[in-house]
Amino acid sequence: MSAELGILKLIHTLCLVYWLGADLGVFYSSYFLIDEKLSKETRITISKVLFFLDQTPRISMILILPSGIHLSKILGYLDISTLILSVIWIIAILWLILVIILHISGQSAKNLALLDYWLRVSIILIMFITVAYIFLYQPEFNWAGMKIFIFSLTVICGLIIRHNLRNFEPAFMALINGKDTQNSNAIMKKSIENSRRYVVFIWICLLLNTSLGLHLIY
Repeated sequence: MSAELGILKLIHTLCLVYWLGADLGVFYSSYFLIDEKLSKETRITISKVLFFLDQTPRISMILILPSGIHLSKILGYLDISTLILSVIWIIAILWLILVIILHISGQSAKNLALLDYWLRVSIILIMFITVAYIFLYQPEFNWAGMKIFIFSLTVICGLIIRHNLRNFEPAFMALINGKDTQNSNAIMKKSIENSRRYVVFIWICLLLNTSLGLHLIY
């Protein structure tokens, strides 16, 4: 095994492990975050832990795509040029930097958050076009096409979760400022509960893609 192949396999595997593992932590912590029986201080502390853990799936999602495409090229499951592969890695690295800046800046970078949103939408569209092209004109690479399609569903779920949580932050800020009410707590609870089904669907997509990668299916 070449060093390049080994490093790519390591990155790709670690992305799966940290994505799924951290997501489980965030999922479990969310139950305590909206528990009105807990003190404000406890819930704020939980939010800090949850916010930190949530960065790992975000980073893993970004790196798992270029590493997977790179692996598919090396192993002969996808036919793309070195130039396109390089562009994919450059976009991924810039996207990673953007996510890190957003994590550090928080609410002071709303324009960057909007850029991140539209970048995700653009990537979804590009993946859909790529999958359609593979299925129509390169059926010998359908295996890679299926993995890209399943991955695109996880990005879509991420955007839906973001939409469902749009009212969570104002309600949680009310808690932090000591102005929480029954209504703000209800908003937080609804936002989290409406997002959980999509988190579970992301896990299903990750397991499907892992099964494809191990050739347990297809």
